[in-house]
Amino acid sequence: MKFEELAKAFALKELPESEVEITGDVPAEMVAEYKDAALMHIAGELDLPGFRKGHVPPDVAAKKIGELAVLEESIELFVKDFYPELVEVKKIEAVGRPDIRITKLAPGNPVSLVIRAAVYPVVNLPKNWKDIEKDIKLEEALPATDEEVQQTIDSLLKARAVPPTLTEAEVAEGKKAEAVLPELTDEFAKSLGAFTSVEHLKEMIRKGIGEEKVRAQKDARRAKIIESLLKDTTVAVPAVFVESELDKIMSQMQEDVARFGMTFEDYLKQSSKTEEGVRNDFREQAAKRAKLQLTLNKIATDEKIEADKEEADAEMKHAIEHFPDANMALLRIHIETVLRNEKTLQLLEGNPNPKNEPTTHDHQH
Repeated sequence: MKFEELAKAFALKELPESEVEITGDVPAEMVAEYKDAALMHIAGELDLPGFRKGHVPPDVAAKKIGELAVLEESIELFVKDFYPELVEVKKIEAVGRPDIRITKLAPGNPVSLVIRAAVYPVVNLPKNWKDIEKDIKLEEALPATDEEVQQTIDSLLKARAVPPTLTEAEVAEGKKAEAVLPELTDEFAKSLGAFTSVEHLKEMIRKGIGEEKVRAQKDARRAKIIESLLKDTTVAVPAVFVESELDKIMSQMQEDVARFGMTFEDYLKQSSKTEEGVRNDFREQAAKRAKLQLTLNKIATDEKIEADKEEADAEMKHAIEHFPDANMALLRIHIETVLRNEKTLQLLEGNPNPKNEPTTHDHQH
């Protein structure tokens, strides 16, 4: 390892919020090794009269920008090579981009660096996390009522209503017409799909409402289990994780706004908010989502829960059909994370042998 001895000489300090600070000095001769590459890079970017861009001679570039600028570029190139080894030697699980500051810089002298980085946090689960579900009962779902079935049928009839028509004379007289609803007949039921009669339609509506109520009760129980788990789990969530979740929320919000035929800029104007204001509105939710994901990761790792390869392959195939331009590696990670999350959540719900369910299309669990 080229930089091992230097990395050992750097000091490591743990900071709050799952961050570390690494400080140390880089010998001038190490930085000097990067001077030629730095000059070539600067010369390639420089735009000078009398030279085509990318064809400025290095010595001309050096005179134009000065020794200090070349030194700063040399340090930047050095850090790109040094940082991965520094992280390895210090045995830290760094995440995101580090914040690198030069605190002392003078030609011919050692360069002082202060590097701050977010690290993967320690997640402390409650000792009884496997027993949380025992105190949270699944409430019995009430069957669909006649009124609920009728409300659904009324909605179907309204959706197929014939628009009102009035003559010009009737409009002039101020008359108002109402849409004409179709009759609820066996023929109408058949026109909606695989229904044989009105009674069959009602029966299937009743069944659908009942199943939806059962799902709602399961979701409510899952939410209570998650709430209880997070309440007793301690983890310092790094800001980079919160920002990542915020990016997902904002992206989903922009998609939702676009579906209503509105630009996000117009939405912001109508709601008298800035993008930063909207991000701040969702910051608490993003922090909770980040904490949940870190907690699920910890349980999945401890319990050796993995996404089923065949199911991941099937979901991948389905996703590619809908998102052919997506980054395949990131898409695979997303799918495997969602499938693993589902198995982990089922374990939390008291299922010792959780199976994946096709929930990949959900954005968050």
